[in-house]
Amino acid sequence: MTDAEVVENQPAYRILADHISEQILAGEIRPGEQLPPENVLAERFGVHRSTVREGIRLLEETGMLRRKSQKRLVVSVPDGTHLADRTVQALIMRQISVRELYEANVAFDPVLARLAAGSASGTQIARLRRNLRESRAAAADKAVLSKLDAEFHLLVCEATNNEIFQTMRQPLHDLFLPMVSELIDTIDTSERMIAAHERIVAAIEHRDPAEAETWSRRHIEDFKRGYLKAGLDFDQPVAYAKTVQA
Repeated sequence: MTDAEVVENQPAYRILADHISEQILAGEIRPGEQLPPENVLAERFGVHRSTVREGIRLLEETGMLRRKSQKRLVVSVPDGTHLADRTVQALIMRQISVRELYEANVAFDPVLARLAAGSASGTQIARLRRNLRESRAAAADKAVLSKLDAEFHLLVCEATNNEIFQTMRQPLHDLFLPMVSELIDTIDTSERMIAAHERIVAAIEHRDPAEAETWSRRHIEDFKRGYLKAGLDFDQPVAYAKTVQA
């Protein structure tokens, strides 16, 4: 099959994008390499340049292409944000509940803490320690503390040194952040939050997977207790928030 035959069906721009993405995934075009100009792609696939532009736009949205200049496009590796955005949108549209999201975190976070205790580097532990210092200093500032709590959980995930976990957890992080902010704004959870973070970091630093897992589980279960104590609806659909990408 020729390149021109590949795009004979509509919508041509989507099939063109699929074909280019297949070449990228097959290693025929590698990250960092430049994509041929629009006119070359249009001639190769037998389509109009406007079709090429639409196909390229789709690939830019997925993060598989990035524009280094107006006319220069290179292949890139999609980051967690690109992948998470679509998952977040899909889960919001499915009207997942706070309870479902909580259950996912109960299954996920303790495993991450356990793995981090076995693989965290000295630099990663130092970042967790810095996060703790900043959290203690910001205990009275709910907005800052909420951001530091979100950062803490991302740092634990990064400390697993597993790209798959980092990619998988990003949507949970983006959806959970607004709920944590809502809880912190409703009742004072700073003391219990920081105390749990301290125990998790200590366990990671002392290479104690069981302790890290135990305290991570207690920490997420404490969120549920606080959420119910605050009188918030645990079975309400998770709401979309413009802050999910923070």
